[in-house]
Amino acid sequence: MEENLKELYIQEIRQSRLDFDSDPEYQAYYTQAEALWEGEDMPAAVFHLLETSNFLSFAHGFRLGARLAEWLRRG
Repeated sequence: MEENLKELYIQEIRQSRLDFDSDPEYQAYYTQAEALWEGEDMPAAVFHLLETSNFLSFAHGFRLGARLAEWLRRG
């Protein structure tokens, strides 16, 4: 299931249906994080942490949506 969610997550990003860069709040926090390294590249571990947290948020939302759909189906 997790691999399917990862594939769906990547597909949503590639097709611009999930666009973190267009969210002003996300962009503000990301800009603050980048500023910590004063123009240098963000360390790979920090970037990976951000990517992982984005995926976990997506997966949680997907699972919540599936549970809500099941709850509504049961009536």
